Amino acid sequence: MIDASLTVVGSGIKFMSQLTTEAKVHIEQSSIVLYLVNEPAMKQWIQKVNPCAESLDDYYTKYKLRSDCYQAITLYILETLRKKQHVCVVLYGHPTVFAKPALDAVIQAKQEGYFARILPGISTEDCLFADLLIDPGSKGCLSFEATDLLIHKRKLDISCHVILWQVSVVGALVHARLHDNTNGIKILLEYLNQFYKLDHQVTLYSAAQYPGFESLIQKVMLKQLPEIQISRTSTLYIPPAQEVLSDREMLNLLGINVER
Repeated sequence: MIDASLTVVGSGIKFMSQLTTEAKVHIEQSSIVLYLVNEPAMKQWIQKVNPCAESLDDYYTKYKLRSDCYQAITLYILETLRKKQHVCVVLYGHPTVFAKPALDAVIQAKQEGYFARILPGISTEDCLFADLLIDPGSKGCLSFEATDLLIHKRKLDISCHVILWQVSVVGALVHARLHDNTNGIKILLEYLNQFYKLDHQVTLYSAAQYPGFESLIQKVMLKQLPEIQISRTSTLYIPPAQEVLSDREMLNLLGINVER
């Protein structure tokens, strides 16, 4: 019998309605639950269904640098697991989408011989596809963290759907509440202007957090980004700016007749 395990689950974006049955079972039955969610009602529910529940909020704000906070969370998860307990970690959204601490903990736990796994959850990207009526398979989809896009000079295919995460904290090493995004968003605009015209329409998207509420969908021109107060939960969606042409030689090789 396994005497210790680590299971990381996602709470989804919308309160309770996106929490899977499998995730609920682990939250209710684990020896201890560690949670980092941004919705007060979800925190109350977790504490209600499992009396051995503990918030990770203090670790998330313990240090000035986000990287130090993430490392502290990883270490605490592992320390808790090493006490030979069945540990469930609950994170907002999908548990590996911009959730490095738990991912690192699962990787380390596996290396130490523990049973560890991650259960999928609904992310902001899933909600975005549904609310904006996007099929990522129709034209392809590129997804980048905004700062990563800049510092690695990622190339964008303007015939694809493009999703940029964390556009409210471009270049931030510290917590979002301490970051002035004025310079970062201007630099991001300059970079995007290499690929798109300034009047190209984009969407700032924030998924609804409660059933019955609508997601925040703000359509603006690219050039307006520095003028707008961007929410901490906003994700930037850039629709395709041009059609992509099929390669006739490849069509022939595949036996695809486009004349039909």
